[in-house]
Parts: sequence; C-alpha cells; structure tokens
Amino acid sequence: MISLVMAAYNRAHTLPRALDSVLAQDWQDWEVIVVDDGSTDATQAVVARYADPRIKLVTHEVNRGVTAAKNTGFDRCTGEWIATLDSDDALAPGALSTFMRVLSEVDPTLDAVSCNCVDSRTGRFSGQGWSGDQYIDVARSLSETRGEFWGMFHRRILGAHRFDERIAGREAALWTRIHAGARWYYLHQGLRIYHTEGDDRITSRKLSNFRSNPRQYRSYVVLTEEAADYLELLRRHSPRQYGDVQSAAAAQFLASGDLRRAAMALRDTAVGYGLAAVARLKRR
Repeated sequence: MISLVMAAYNRAHTLPRALDSVLAQDWQDWEVIVVDDGSTDATQAVVARYADPRIKLVTHEVNRGVTAAKNTGFDRCTGEWIATLDSDDALAPGALSTFMRVLSEVDPTLDAVSCNCVDSRTGRFSGQGWSGDQYIDVARSLSETRGEFWGMFHRRILGAHRFDERIAGREAALWTRIHAGARWYYLHQGLRIYHTEGDDRITSRKLSNFRSNPRQYRSYVVLTEEAADYLELLRRHSPRQYGDVQSAAAAQFLASGDLRRAAMALRDTAVGYGLAAVARLKRR
C-alpha cells in the first residue's frame, strides 16, 4: 500500500483537485491521510464528502504548522510506501502505478523513488539538473539539482525520523537525513502537477526585509546549533545553498539583537559563498 500524507490549512478550494487526482489513479492500493491543521474554512466538510474509507481525516484543534501536520500524518500511515502530496497539487495520471512498476521492473530493493514535477503554469518540468532515469544519492541531489521534485520512500528509512517542528520552512533537513545512504532511483517523468497559485512558500527574502520574529529566531537557533549533519552536507555538496541558509540566519539574528550568533552566521555565510565561488572557477 502507498500512504499519501496531505497537510491542509484552509484549502477547501484546492483539496478536490488533489483528492480527485488520487481517486483517478489506476493503482488503487492506497490511503490518503488528510491532516486538517486547524482550518477555519470548509476543509473538513470537503473531505467528508468523499465516501471512500481510504481517505482518512485527522484534525488539529489549532494551527500547528505544516511540519507538525505532516508528522501527524506519518504517525497514522499504515502503508509500506509513503509520500507527501501538497493539498493544492495533483498527481499525474498513472503516477502511483509508474512508481510501483519501477520497483517491479528496475529494482525491488529500492528504498526511495523520485521523479520530476510539472509546473502547471508552463507545462514544463520544475526540477532541473537531471535528465534520464538513473540511480542517485544525497550528494548528487544537493550538488546537481534545483527546483521542485517529488517521490515516495519506504517506511523503513523513515523509521522514527520526523520533522523538527521547531525549524520553520526547512523540510529538506528531514528529506536529506532519511535519504542519506538510501538506495534511491530517479525517474525522469513528471508525475506530480505542481500548482503555485496562492502559494505561500517562501523562496527568497531580502536581508533588508527581515524583522525581529521570535519564532523565526528560535527556528534559526535550532537549525544552526542542532542540525549540524544537515548543514555539513550542504556545506560540502551545495555551498551556495549553505551560504543562503547562513545569510538568512544572520539577518534574523541581527534583527533580534543577537550579535554573537549573527557574527558566527556571517562567518559561515562567507565560507559558503567562498566555496561556491571556488567551485565555479574549477568548472571553467
């Protein structure tokens, strides 16, 4: 069985698209765990209209954030394979059966299978860096790709790992951890339709726009002091991204008046951007 975890906060208007795309799959051995994260709209009513026992609703009384909602979903999964699907996105026709065919025809020992996404606005792949089906690993994922990809993983590599709910907007820390050392395959097909209308994902921020934010401050403290394994992988394999993370941390520390942490983050910003510059020179 494939378990799909869907976090939803005030997504009554997009949930039907996501759920209908799952119901339309030719692979029918699935469950959807919809976690309503304290919505104030008709999210629960929308889910209730689907009279399918495979679509299961779990509710948070208050909004706890997307990582908390996904953690709740992981705890409720019963499938051997797990994937997350954003509540404003959709599966391409045949997506689940395509994944399962990779397991039966390419390598039944795989821990994870990934694919590209199709940007709904352009019809093009949103993930860049790879072409052709191939085995991949975390180092290559960090150093060679950018953009939006998707995939499913076996529950054995998730284990007890969960998102650190104290860290805002850094889901990649968990994905990097569970895929490190995994037997992982990339399928060069767009199996998830990536929608961005009304999107609240944060892609970039100017340093001048940062303001003191206690939650963001605590988030960056945890990230820089307790996620050393993730940051080291970034430093080694994606120094530019490492510099971006440290730069954002430095801005929040400065805005919060924490000069000591700001100085350390600025130092590491320089390290990241310096390593990225050296890597560019070597490629010339």
